[in-house]
Amino acid sequence: MKANPARPRAVRSLVESFYDSGRGLTSKELKNYTSGDHNHPGFESVVMEVLTSAMTEAGITSRRWEINGDYFNPEDKQLEDPQRLDHHVWIDGKCVLAVEDRAWIDKPFYTLKRAVVRNMMKLPYVREKLHDDVRFIIVGLSIDILPRLVRTMDKVQGYGDRVDHFNLSPYRRGYKGGNYFDHGMNKLEFDRLWTFLVDHFGRFV
Repeated sequence: MKANPARPRAVRSLVESFYDSGRGLTSKELKNYTSGDHNHPGFESVVMEVLTSAMTEAGITSRRWEINGDYFNPEDKQLEDPQRLDHHVWIDGKCVLAVEDRAWIDKPFYTLKRAVVRNMMKLPYVREKLHDDVRFIIVGLSIDILPRLVRTMDKVQGYGDRVDHFNLSPYRRGYKGGNYFDHGMNKLEFDRLWTFLVDHFGRFV
């Protein structure tokens, strides 16, 4: 399928519009806006739109893919714990990408989600549903972690070659007293996310 140059521009404009509408929000209004409460679009739905658009751009027909956040359940939930991330992207019945999105990602949250990645890769009832080339990504509006934490998680949790994170805001949370949106979108990081998604999905055409 030939690439459509208008599609990435349209998706980028959608994300930038999400940023523009969030400028100046504080406290509960900001939380409602990012979480999707009170008829706001929410960050999760914006990420979903990016995923579906990238799938189309890669040339995967709609009858072949599905995106859900359903739990991977063991046969006996009294013996083993179900596992999930926010979005599981399936192509031809196998999960090829698992995505976690969150406004603010700090050290405890990142550490927790790396443990979930490890669980998914090691637990047979999950692993049998994952594609051999499965990837995991964490997308945030502010990712406040240091490279040394990523290296540590790669060492102790493993699977660092399958994990990436994308920080769509250019500065740390609360930079110069602003919210996630006041300083605009990190356009280079959005482009990196888009390229990753289209390239990854393109492997399954």
